[in-house]
Parts: sequence; structure tokens; C-alpha cells
Amino acid sequence: MATTAIWPIRGRLDQVITYTENPDKTANPKWKQADLQALSDVVEYAMDEAKTRGVVNELEHIADEGQCQRQYFTSGVNCDPSTARDAMNMTKRRFGKEGGIVAFHGYQSFLPGEVTPEQAHLIGLELAQRLWGERFEVVVSTHLNTGVVHNHFVLNSVSCMDGLRYCDNKKTYAQMRRVSDELCREHMLSVITQQNGRSAHYREWMADHAGERTWRTAIREDVDKAAAASMTWQAFLAQMRKQGYEVKTGVKHIAVRPPGKERFVRLRSLGDEYAEDALRQRILRQRAPQRPKLPEPPRVIRIRVQGNFQLSKVTWKSLRALYYFYLRKLRQARQAKTSAPFVLREDLRSLSTLSEQAQFLHRYKLDTAEQLASHRADCDGQIILLCVERKKLKNRLRRKDTAPEQMAPIAARVVAINEKLKTLRREVRLCDDILIRSVQIKENYVTTRQQEKEALVKGKEKMVQERDLV
Repeated sequence: MATTAIWPIRGRLDQVITYTENPDKTANPKWKQADLQALSDVVEYAMDEAKTRGVVNELEHIADEGQCQRQYFTSGVNCDPSTARDAMNMTKRRFGKEGGIVAFHGYQSFLPGEVTPEQAHLIGLELAQRLWGERFEVVVSTHLNTGVVHNHFVLNSVSCMDGLRYCDNKKTYAQMRRVSDELCREHMLSVITQQNGRSAHYREWMADHAGERTWRTAIREDVDKAAAASMTWQAFLAQMRKQGYEVKTGVKHIAVRPPGKERFVRLRSLGDEYAEDALRQRILRQRAPQRPKLPEPPRVIRIRVQGNFQLSKVTWKSLRALYYFYLRKLRQARQAKTSAPFVLREDLRSLSTLSEQAQFLHRYKLDTAEQLASHRADCDGQIILLCVERKKLKNRLRRKDTAPEQMAPIAARVVAINEKLKTLRREVRLCDDILIRSVQIKENYVTTRQQEKEALVKGKEKMVQERDLV
């Protein structure tokens, strides 16, 4: 599977080329020092440690011979990547078209773990050859700095063959996507399939592929539930409003706004079977409505705690308790599926993040915002001290009077400091995220508890009414 996009670039051509060819993003620690010369003209882009996941650091990967081994996944079509900027500008000057859009920037992203960097680069190069190889200069770079291997394309806006400008429109983009899908099939890779006559959104396709739930999935479930419980169109609208949705009617395409969302969503965007005509036909075909299931009474869950952790000391006001209760609600929502409140089903996408934050709070026994702020300040202090120490060590590495036998221990200490800094910075981010997220978690938890109580009361009243009728 590969998702694609392309957009125009105005301003300076060297900036987009420098970005795509950035060695901190295209480096692979498997290859030799000789390949470092491939991008000698374009190493102006600032190094950013935060973006170098999967990229080697000079001190972290020192080989036995004392050389850092890298290769760059950067190639050129109708140009040399090391001189691509000058070549593209020369083409513009030759045809007198130096103004306006200077280039087009495109990307091609692959499913995590599905391709190797080598395979991704070959596919990207073949895509550029088929689409633009006959007329345009193109730089193809494969970035390795994130968890997703992806290709970047810098396409000259002016043809080096005839001087005509590249026309970017729906037709050319459709061709780009079609060729990309063909290449994926040729290499036995997955392709984003068509759903109900429309292409699935990339994030939605990724979530479905990974077995995750999305907020659009939650809307479909609520629509299905409302349609199954209705015999008329007005009853369907009432059921949607009962579930907390704001419904916009009297427009070309019916739209709903889920609880807690700012924008309306057209039902037809969820699939052809969710368009108004299709929903009316679905309701019309039903002989009798399906009664919604009454909410089950809350189950008592007993937890056995081992170790030094004392549950009695964790009060409702503590952050740990808040996370424990909320995670329990989310796990119940995952089992309940459509009967669970919308806010809980939406947060199921963040279940792993919330679990990590809960483990962090438990590890350091952080129960209040003050304790969290204190831990963050302690991390900040350690970061400052480690950065000062690392700077001194790097200066020693650069000094000519440093003995050769001291180089390896110093480099090893720098690597250890980098790992410690990575951990501390992550904990700082966790502290900040918990302070913000805990407020929303408490609101969601209180809201869902209130909804459950109201539903339980309504269910009991309905049972009493039905019993009286009998």
C-alpha cells in the first residue's frame, strides 16, 4: 500500500531540495563513507535530533575502523541530485520561466513494516520514471527518520525537453495514484481499496488494517443502531438526536455532528449505503424496529493488587485513580461496542497512550498535579546537567590533545547521555500531556457516569410501564 500526494512550491527551489535530500532523513547506517559525497552540495538543512529516529549519530555508531557507515537513498531523474538545484534553475532560465511555481513537492508513503528502504526507493524511482521521466527533472529521496518509510519527489515545474510547465490537476494526480497502485501490486504490496464507490481515507484505511476503531466507525455504528430501531425517517432522526448527535436536515446532503466535535459530517461520506436515499430504503424494508437493548447494570470488578502499592491511599481525586477508573470504562466500552457512549468509543483509539500514561503515574507514584510538576522540574534539571556534560565531552572529542585510547570511553558516555536525555524528554512530554488530558478524562468520565445513570433510570421506568400494561 502506498498513499500519494503532490502540491506546488513557490519561493526558493533550494529549500525544498535541501529538505528532501536532508542526510539526517535519508541516511541508513549500513553503508560506506564513500557514499557521503552524493549530497555534498545540499547538506545545508539543519540537523534535528528529534527527527532522526532510525538515523545514526556520529558518536553512536563508530565502527571498529573508526568510520561511520551510511548510504543515502537519493536519486535523480534527468539530473544529478548533487547539482539538481542548479540544473533546474538553468532549465527555467533557458526557457525564460523563472517566476511563479518553482517546483512541485510530492510524497509516497508506505504501510509501516511492509517495505524495506531499498524497495521503497526503487518503487519511488520507478514511479518518477513512468510519470515524469520523459520531460522533467526529478529528485527522488527516501526518508527514514520516522516509523513510516516514505518517498519525497521534487519535480521541476518547467520541462527540460520542451519548456512547458507541469500541469497539476485532478487528472494528473489520479494518474499518479494509479501508477503508484500498479507498482505496489507488481511488488506484492497492499493497495488502498475502493469502499462503496469511493476511495477509503488513508488514516481510516490504516486504522481498519490495524484493527483499530475510528470516530467515523463510531458514527457508522450509531447510524446503523438508529436505523435498526426506526420504522420511519422521522424516527431515525429522533434516534440520532437521542444518541447526542446534532442533525442538519433541509440541505442537499444530510449531515450530523457527533458529541464533542466542531464540524458536521455528511452521512454520504461514510459510504454509499449511508446516503439519505439508501438509509430511507433500508428503513422502509424493515418490517419491525429492533428494540435497543437496555443497559446492563454496572458490574462489580474486584482487583487484586500485589506489591507495595496500596490501593487505599489512592483517592478519587488522585491522577492515578482517575486513569484507572477511566481505563476500566474504556475496556468496558470496547466490549460493549455500539452501546457505549460516543466519547468513550472515540478514546479507544488512544487506549495505548492512556495505558502508558497510567503506567508512568504508577511507576513514580504521582497522584497530584503538584507532584507531576515537581517530577517535571526534576527532569528539566537533569536535562540541563546532562547537556552541559555532553557538550564538554564533545569538545574533548574535537581537541587534538585527546589521547586515542580516551576516544572510545568518551564516545560511549555520550551515547549513554543521549539515551538518558531521550528518556527524560519523553517523561517531560508525558507530564505535559497528562496535565492536559486529565482534565478532559475527568469530564468524559463524569459525563458517561451521568449518561449511564439516566439510561438506567429510563430503562427501569420503561420496564415498569411494560409490566403495568401486561
